[in-house]
Amino acid sequence: MKLIDKLWNWGHLEGSHNECTKLDCSMTPEEFAAVYGIKNAFVVSYAGNIQPPFDDFAKRFSCLNEVKWSVLGDSSTPLPDAELGNTEDILDVLNVGCNITGGIVDDFFSPERMARFTPDVLKKIKSALNAKGLDFWCVLYAHQLDMDLEKYLDCFDGATFWIWKSTELADTEMYIEKITSLVKGKPLMLGIYLYDYGMGGIPMDGKLFENQLSLYFDYLRQGKTDGIVFCSSTIGDADLETNRILKKYLAEYGEVEL
Repeated sequence: MKLIDKLWNWGHLEGSHNECTKLDCSMTPEEFAAVYGIKNAFVVSYAGNIQPPFDDFAKRFSCLNEVKWSVLGDSSTPLPDAELGNTEDILDVLNVGCNITGGIVDDFFSPERMARFTPDVLKKIKSALNAKGLDFWCVLYAHQLDMDLEKYLDCFDGATFWIWKSTELADTEMYIEKITSLVKGKPLMLGIYLYDYGMGGIPMDGKLFENQLSLYFDYLRQGKTDGIVFCSSTIGDADLETNRILKKYLAEYGEVEL
């Protein structure tokens, strides 16, 4: 397996971040896969812009190698009425989206979501997905690592980990040590932002980005992470230093055998 096969896109729909970044971007998850060669994606509703039935979306994303679909969208997406979120909608579209390999809950560890989706409910979601050969993932941020999460994390097959504020990137290795301990050997993917959303929405400092990217690529080569997730294809066509650095690293290291 090559390094690029372990890379993922945080696949919001095109234009999803234009308002918060003040950029005029139109790149789709499919175009991101074609331009960057990153052909795995978490497909996640942003502000409710992906709603069931998912058949047409699944057809769109058939060019991707793997897709993990949002059981719950981002924090600005209204929670589904169904007890198990969009689980049944994901299962309904498996014949169309044969590349769907899992489900994910985004921005999960908030009081509202944790109260509604208790560990018992999460176990039902996990069981329904696992029964069809799909795994179940969550999003976890650095500022949440000191919360009492064990009973919730036990309900997931894997986690994606993100450092929201660029001012905290200096502590990356400490955070990775913490999250690795918390997930107890379960699959762990590490997230990297192509834009500095956590500092009010400004371009990410190129040096900070490159340091994080280099470290995470080292972790991949050493088997310390199961993947790297880039947020996001929505700004993949912007004139940003991060995009140029990413392309340079993919050209240099993407074909490295793991």
